[in-house]
Amino acid sequence: MRDYEVLYIVRPDLEEDKVQDIVKRVNSLIGRSGGSTEQTSLWGKRKLAYEVKHQKEGSYVLQDFTIDPGRVPELESALKITEEVLRHLIVRKAEKPTATAPAAPPPAEESLQPATAQSSGDANAADASDGGREER
Repeated sequence: MRDYEVLYIVRPDLEEDKVQDIVKRVNSLIGRSGGSTEQTSLWGKRKLAYEVKHQKEGSYVLQDFTIDPGRVPELESALKITEEVLRHLIVRKAEKPTATAPAAPPPAEESLQPATAQSSGDANAADASDGGREER
């Protein structure tokens, strides 16, 4: 089981109780897929960045849940055919560090040293390796 979150946008013309029904329907979809809902946040109506299915705003809902990764495509296909849902996005959340697993050490700091100019002795050595030729 992995942690996921789904953000979906519901049609704005639905009343608050209808939005609650959609949330319950999504919860039951997650439950039937073997997952469990952890948290639900209703963000309310917001203006969309661009028109979606002739709608300029929508009611946003964010849900955290756990589910088997193999069941996510099934959940996505069910959300696609739900007429009240304009758009949805399911994202896998970062793994939570466990108490038994040691934390990864912080990356080692690199010591940056300024580039130094070659000494005059090194410059002469470079000239000698050039066959002693000088440019004119």
